Amino acid sequence: MNKLSKLLHNQQSAYGMIVTLKDPAVVEMLGHAGYDFAIIDMEHTTIDFGLAEHMIRAAECVQVSSVVRTPQNDYGAMLRVLEAGADAIMVPHLTTREQAERIVGTAKYRPVGSRGLDGSSRAAQYGTTPFQQHLKRQNERVTVIGMIEDESALTNLDDIVSVPGLDLLFVGPADLAASFGCQEQFDHPIVVEAIEAIVRTAREAGLGVGIPAFTAEEVDKYSKWGANFFTVPPIDTLLFSRAMTAHLSDVKQNERLSMR
Repeated sequence: MNKLSKLLHNQQSAYGMIVTLKDPAVVEMLGHAGYDFAIIDMEHTTIDFGLAEHMIRAAECVQVSSVVRTPQNDYGAMLRVLEAGADAIMVPHLTTREQAERIVGTAKYRPVGSRGLDGSSRAAQYGTTPFQQHLKRQNERVTVIGMIEDESALTNLDDIVSVPGLDLLFVGPADLAASFGCQEQFDHPIVVEAIEAIVRTAREAGLGVGIPAFTAEEVDKYSKWGANFFTVPPIDTLLFSRAMTAHLSDVKQNERLSMR
C-alpha cells in the first residue's frame, strides 16, 4: 500500500493539493509541509508525461502519494502514468458503471482488471522486480479515484460504487453546480443535497470520499458528512496568488500609513 491507501484503509483523513504549476519543487514543498498527497493535474494544464514522471519522483522523495488527474476517458494516459510509478489515478467526469469498470480495468491487473502487462516499466523498477511480485504490488498499491461532477452521475451512483477496485469518489463542486444550472452557487440547496448524497452513497459502499476545502471550517463540515480526502486549499496557484495579493496589499497599506 502507498501512504494514501493506508490512510484510507485505516479510515483516516488525507490532505493534499492539486498541483498545476509545472515544477517538481512544488510537490517537494507539499511533502516538507506535511501533506499526504499531491494531485498532478494533466486535465487542466499542459503538464506532459515527462514532467509528470519527474513530479512522481519528487513525490517519492518526500513520501507523498502521487495522484495523477488524467484527461477524461484517456485510458492511454491512465496506463502511462501508472507505468511511470503514480500511486493513484483520478479520472474526471465519472458518470456510469461501464466507465468505472473500464477505468479499474486499465489500472489493475487480472483478476481485478485487465491492465496490459509490462515488467520493464519504472513501476516495475525497470525489470528488476520479479514479475508476479510486480503485478501483486501494483494491484495492492494503486488507488483508483473517480470524480463525480455531473448531474447525470447521480442517477448511476449505486451502480458506480458497486464496481470492485474503485477506491474513492471525489466531488467536483464547480462542475456539479454548473450541471444543475447553478454555476458558482455551491451552497444552493440542490447542490448541497447532491454532495450529501454522493458522500453518503460512497461511504455506505465502503469507498473514500474527497472534496475541495478552502478553510479548516469547511474541512470540519465535510468531515462530519463523511468525507476523508481533502484538497486544502484546493489548488497551488490559488494559494500562491492569494498569498502574494495579500502580502502586497499589506505592504502598500503599511507604506500609506507611514507616509501620514
